[in-house]
Amino acid sequence: MRSVWRGAAAAAILLSLPGPAQAAQKDVSGEYVMAGKGVGENDRPYVGTCTLKAVDTIYEVSCFNSDTRHTYSGKGVLLGEQFSTVIGDMLKGDHSAAVYVGEYLVVYQLSPDNSMKGRWVHMTSGAHGNETLTPMR
Repeated sequence: MRSVWRGAAAAAILLSLPGPAQAAQKDVSGEYVMAGKGVGENDRPYVGTCTLKAVDTIYEVSCFNSDTRHTYSGKGVLLGEQFSTVIGDMLKGDHSAAVYVGEYLVVYQLSPDNSMKGRWVHMTSGAHGNETLTPMR
């Protein structure tokens, strides 16, 4: 039984070590122009800016929506070519009267030009839409 555990532990260590097939993780830190729109018939397009900052293995995310004049803050993770974040308005939720920091889930796909195309969903109402982040030059 001990040899089975040793073998499993050795395999876990080997699988966790970076190998030649595993490329270094890209850093998506920076300033972005944000543009999006919900899919509801009354949803209007919105624009703003986002700042992504790598901190250890996660990202601090802060986005300012110019139309609502709200700043949304949260955390994000990068996994391969996908960036996901949980973000919310620190003062008041958009789709509810309650204070709710983790208000939106946004999942982006990275493009070769470093822009990101994503989909978002509001955690309590189910409102959803599309959003693009374009690096500021």
